[in-house]
Amino acid sequence: MLPWIIGAAVVGVGAYLLEDSKSENRSARREYNNEVAQSKSTLQSSFYNAQRKDRLDKLFKAKRAKRKIADAIYSELKNSRHHYSKVNAQLKASKYTLDTLFHQKKYADKADMKRSIQQNITIVVHTRKELFKVKDGISSNLNHLKVQLKEANMATVQIQESINHET
Repeated sequence: MLPWIIGAAVVGVGAYLLEDSKSENRSARREYNNEVAQSKSTLQSSFYNAQRKDRLDKLFKAKRAKRKIADAIYSELKNSRHHYSKVNAQLKASKYTLDTLFHQKKYADKADMKRSIQQNITIVVHTRKELFKVKDGISSNLNHLKVQLKEANMATVQIQESINHET
């Protein structure tokens, strides 16, 4: 009977130890699974944040580039407006000169004096025609630059909206 009792005791202790090791094994498995899930979550969060930072960096670089383009277009527009004003001033001055020449021709009494004044009138008229061509070219360029500036500013606004959406 003693062997039976010892056998039962050994089986009981063995079952207890086996159950205890299974219990520790389940606990370790749960702890492992929790660590894996937490690591995956941390990794996904880090990946998402890195992608977001990369998108924002690209958007800020694009915005800076668009702003430089818009500034360059604005500078060119400003220069063209300045040239347009100068041409208008020259046209106004040439109109005054032309009026003066016509007035002089009207009151000139010698034919060669009238002929000389007429040559000057012809030169001023030709110069004015050329100035009007230049003015038209500048005007066309101004309109083109205004459209480009508007497009560049709109692109900058769209990029800023994307940045606002990301943040």
